[in-house]
Order: sequence, then structure tokens, then C-alpha cells
Amino acid sequence: MSSKIEYIEVDSLGDSPIGSDALELRQSADTPHDLDSEKSRRMLNKYCAKIDRRILIYAIVLCVLNQSDRGSIGVAKVVGLEKDLGMANNDFNIAATLFTVGYLSLEVFSNFILKYVGASRLLPTLGVLWGLVCALQGVIRTKTQLYVMRLLLGMAECGFTAGILLILSFFYPKQRLTTRVGFFYLSSPLANVFSGPLASALSHINHPTIKRWQWVFILEGLITIVVAFFGYYVLQDHPEKCRFLSDEEKELIVQYKRREGTLGGSQALSMKDTKRALFDWQLWCMTLATFATCASSGSVSIFAPEVINELGFSPAQSQAMSALPSACGAITILLSGPIVRVCRGHWLAGSLSLAVALAGSVIMVSTLSIPLRVLGLCLLGAGGFAGLGILPGWNITANSQTVANSAVASALTVFMGAGSGFVASNVFLNWDAPRFVIGHTVNIAILAVGIGACIVTRINMGRRNRCYEQEELAGFGNEVTSFRYVY
Repeated sequence: MSSKIEYIEVDSLGDSPIGSDALELRQSADTPHDLDSEKSRRMLNKYCAKIDRRILIYAIVLCVLNQSDRGSIGVAKVVGLEKDLGMANNDFNIAATLFTVGYLSLEVFSNFILKYVGASRLLPTLGVLWGLVCALQGVIRTKTQLYVMRLLLGMAECGFTAGILLILSFFYPKQRLTTRVGFFYLSSPLANVFSGPLASALSHINHPTIKRWQWVFILEGLITIVVAFFGYYVLQDHPEKCRFLSDEEKELIVQYKRREGTLGGSQALSMKDTKRALFDWQLWCMTLATFATCASSGSVSIFAPEVINELGFSPAQSQAMSALPSACGAITILLSGPIVRVCRGHWLAGSLSLAVALAGSVIMVSTLSIPLRVLGLCLLGAGGFAGLGILPGWNITANSQTVANSAVASALTVFMGAGSGFVASNVFLNWDAPRFVIGHTVNIAILAVGIGACIVTRINMGRRNRCYEQEELAGFGNEVTSFRYVY
């Protein structure tokens, strides 16, 4: 007798089937896969490698452009943006803050829209839109126009990162997800590594009408538009509907998802599960740690060129050297998987990364010694970006028992991460240079709160897992008893 796996896709908020999109996946084998067998492990490795090549690498490339486009304002500032637009005092901070306002405007709802529209259509469209807005920043003439464009850029980018995190949770089993999310966040330091030398090269361009900071916006925007168009052919909605997967590979990932107590991407995104996830205090506590690591890494992304410039280096040298802390961050993200294994837990690895960033901020606020401040900036980048390689993946992995949990966890992770932009945009003030006491002191406080959030989350996850085990032993099984929090 052959077994059958059947999924019915429903609308994003309700329980009614969408007939035209109903999905049915039948097993070709007479019996399910033995997921613990060597054959299944080899098949899983082959399956994950295929997803890595077809989806993850493209997502990383597009996210590099995403991070570069939003951070290009920091590069443009060093090569004359403020002077040419008549900006003074904290006008630059206002522009940076308005991006965050636009970004957060629809973030919480973005994954509901994605579930309805489909990742293969929505995400490339967002890429084209933000690339266009980025390029248009190169033709502005006043700071008011810059404010409007930054607001629109944030709105155009809203939903991309959360959407990628959500579809990654559909395609990978839990034991493989954290590492892939870490690789995805590798795009953030890579964007900084590339943008610094790029801006240094652009600073040598002499054009009679197009200024150097305009080249930064125009070229980066046009590159993004071209790359985003490929997304219509590369990105997929979920495994059960994936064009390049065989039936056997679809069956395999469905079985892994069922065994670990999580649900596939074609399952319903119900309002009941969504409300439960939104009011889960543990998830909000976890995202405080993400807020902290994004605040520190965001400080590096936006203000590293300015901080280095205040150390006495020329603008060209500052642009090139701003890649150094991000390069340290890229290395630590690549090492985030081994760090988690050595620490034997995401919560401890995340706490360690936040502590390294905290040490960097302490050094930055304590001394004006150039070698020590460069070291502090590198520690800030290494710890902050290492946290990006650990904490967002932990959020998604640990909250994947339903599609609603995955959607809410990915949206809140990005929402809190983007919310940290308010901090990075408003605490590093021009009049506080070169020590930037306010900025680094605020970072220290936030990082300490993030460490505390990791510890509290670990304690509560242990308590909840014990409750699940007691219910299972007592025979009160339900659809989520096979799920366990990963900490």
C-alpha cells in the first residue's frame, strides 16, 4: 500500500482552500524514507547542496546589493553628499532615520503578503523597486529630496529580508537552517567590504556634471535592478511547489519537517496561530538579542567611514579602511557554525558574540589611541556580525513549529533588527566626534541587555521543553508535542 502526503494551500489569513493552487504530493515509494539511514542522509546532503546553489547563493548576492544600497549613504557622506546638499548639524541622521521609518512601515505584514503573492514574484519585484529608488538618489538636488528618497527606499526594501528568512525555513530542516541563515547574513559585512573600496575608486572619478556621491547611488542602483530580474527565474515559493526538485526530494524534506514537528511552506498561515505567536513573550525576548547585534553591526555599516575619518585618515583612506571591521565580521559569520558547536548552544554563542562587540565599544569610548580604536572597531564588527550569523538563525529555527510561527519570527527578527537603525542613526552625532561617547555608551547598554535576553530565553526554553516532555509521557499528545525548542 502506498502512502500519500497531501497539502492544500490556503489563503494567507484564513482556512479556505484556494482551488487553483491546491497541491498534492504522492510518494513514489511504497514506504516512507528511513530518515536515520545513511541513504537518507546522503539524499539530504544532496538536496541541501541543490538548494544552496539554486536559491541561497542568489539570495546572498541580492542581499549584498540590498545592504550596499541602504548603506551607500554613509559612503556618499564621506565623498561630499552633505556639502553639496547643504546639510548641517544632524540632517544626515534625519535622513538615515527616515529610511528606518519607511522600512518598518509594513514590515510586520510583509510575510502575510508574501504568503499570498508568492516569494518568486514578490521578492524580485522589491529588488527592482529599491534599485530604482537607489539610482534616483543620484539625481536629487536638495536635502528634502534626499529625505523623501530615503523614506521610499526603506519602503521598497521592506519585506525582502523577512521573506528570504521565511522561505529558507521552508526549504531546510532545522539542523541545517541556522548555518544557512548565518551564510545569508554574510551579505551584510560583504556589502561593507565591497562598498568601501568601491567608493574609494569612485572618489577618483572626475566628471563635469555627475558628482562622486551621485556615482555611488546611480551605479549601485542599476546593478541591483539587473540582478533582481533574475529572481523571477531563480526564487521558488516552497519545496512542494519547487520546479527543480524531484518528487523523491520533495518527499524527503516533507518527512523531515514532519518528524521535527514543523510544517511545510504550503500549509495554512492561520490567524489563530499568528495571534499566539505575536503574543509569545519569549519570542520578543529573543528578538531583543537580535536588536542588540543589529545595533552594533549597523553602527559599523553606517558610521565606520566617519569614525575612521575622525582618526585622522583622508576620505579615500577612510573609505578603504572601513572594509576592515566588516572583513572581520565576515570571517566571524563564516565561523558562526563552529562557534555554536563549541559553545554547545546558540544562546551561549550569541552571548559570546555580543560580549565581544561590547568589549569593542568599551575600547572605542575609553581611548583616542588610533591603534586601540581600530582594534575596538574590529571587535565591534567581529562581535556584531558574528551575532548576525547566530541569533537570527536561532530565532527562526527555535520558532518553526507552525508556518505562522516561522512567519512571525522572521518578520519580528527583521523588524527588531531594522528598529535598531533608530539607534545607529541618532546616537553617533557630529558634535560628539571623535570619541562618540554617546553612541558607544548606548551600544554598551544595548549589548548588555542582549546578553541578558539570551540567558532568560535559554532558561525559559528549558522549562517549556520539560513541559512538552511531561505532556507526551502523560499521553496528552497533540500536533506540536514532537516539537522541541533548540537552544
